[in-house]
Amino acid sequence: MNTRNITNNDQAMKKLPLGLKLGYGVGEIGINIFIVTTGMFLLYYMTNVLKINPALAGTALIFAKLWDVVSDPLMGKISDSTKSKHGRRRPYLLYGAVPFGLTFLILFMAPPFDSETTKTIYVVLLYALGCTAFTVVAVPFSSMVAEMSADYNERMSITAFRMSLASIGALIAGGVAMPLVNMGGGGEQGFIVMAKVFSAVMIFSSLICFFATKRAPRLAASSDVLPVRQQIRIALKNTPFFMLMLSYLLQSLAAGVLMAGFVYYVRYVMGQSEDAMGIVFPIFLITGIVFIPIWNKIGKKLGKIKAYTLGLIILSVMQFSLFFTGPDFMTLFYIQIFLLGIGFSAFQLFPFSMLPDTMEYDQLNSGMRREGIFSGMWASGQKTAYSLGPAIVGIFLGLFHFNEQLGDHQPESVAFGIRLAFCIFPALMFLLSFIPFSKYDLTEARFEEIKQQIAMKD
Repeated sequence: MNTRNITNNDQAMKKLPLGLKLGYGVGEIGINIFIVTTGMFLLYYMTNVLKINPALAGTALIFAKLWDVVSDPLMGKISDSTKSKHGRRRPYLLYGAVPFGLTFLILFMAPPFDSETTKTIYVVLLYALGCTAFTVVAVPFSSMVAEMSADYNERMSITAFRMSLASIGALIAGGVAMPLVNMGGGGEQGFIVMAKVFSAVMIFSSLICFFATKRAPRLAASSDVLPVRQQIRIALKNTPFFMLMLSYLLQSLAAGVLMAGFVYYVRYVMGQSEDAMGIVFPIFLITGIVFIPIWNKIGKKLGKIKAYTLGLIILSVMQFSLFFTGPDFMTLFYIQIFLLGIGFSAFQLFPFSMLPDTMEYDQLNSGMRREGIFSGMWASGQKTAYSLGPAIVGIFLGLFHFNEQLGDHQPESVAFGIRLAFCIFPALMFLLSFIPFSKYDLTEARFEEIKQQIAMKD
């Protein structure tokens, strides 16, 4: 069975135009604004603005993500079978853009309740709604890479552009969020100002991506899409995909804790104000942006697997080293953040360029193109792991006696708890991820063999 049926078929094997890659990457700006803002500041918003107990706030956010376990693979299945003049992925960038931005805005409108429990339920429900809008846009968007090119290194190039723009979105979220909050007067009103600005950027980034990818190579809709449960079972038998996803789950759990704990580490360990995030986080992410093309070249020379291994080693070591840093060593702290950004840059690039390669492995065994279901499962795992980050940070804060009513005057135990959560826990998760990653064996040579076998079957 021939499953390619690609619009602009010849382009799928050639280098894509620069404008197309950039236009596609713009879609990541809004996606990462959502991921990073909610990951870094939603728990902080709940504890320091809404005055919700950190353990309750962090744990409650997990429940908003339970729906993603169902909605992400389901959205992948829907996009796999969508028939539209815009292709099977792009319509969701167009029609999902406004709901995506508006649900984010509503999330940061403070609830009109006094009860801590009621406020928590309110935020969790709105967060679940926002995550659903995110899914509608992000899952089809992520599925496009495997359709845009069938070349091993060109996919890495597309992903390099995508992740560079993703870093810009993350930079906007991490570096501009708190300054916008303070410009808006701080507290509840400040967060609304921030949310208005970011929601507009999210909407426009999705729309720009839609129009910029008009001529992107794409596949025809699948007519023989299996039920979601059956597709998930088949996907989990895809050894390269399963090992890559399991490794990425552990890394995403580490990244979720990193994002949720960052502002607490800067404020309560390093003794800086929230505005310092406008300096520290840009160092972290600008470094990531600069090093993505460097990692891209390293990946082409060493191969994705060896290059990614090197990046993870840097990331693990630097995350662990932050445990020993204090407010008297600010210069060292900035150097550590710079080196951490180098490692994080590899984390952004390589797994997303490896994911499309696992889809050829599936095609060889199933005869079908199911980018949506794989992207949906990937997104579901990523968001579930990310959602555990605030819960873990919240639990550590609770265990070490953080009091949301005390502001800057926290017990000395809080700083130690934040060090454990922000430094040691992520470092251990990055190291554990090496176990499943060592089983991932889709090198460029093996990938080319798989493509040849698929061509022989066609």
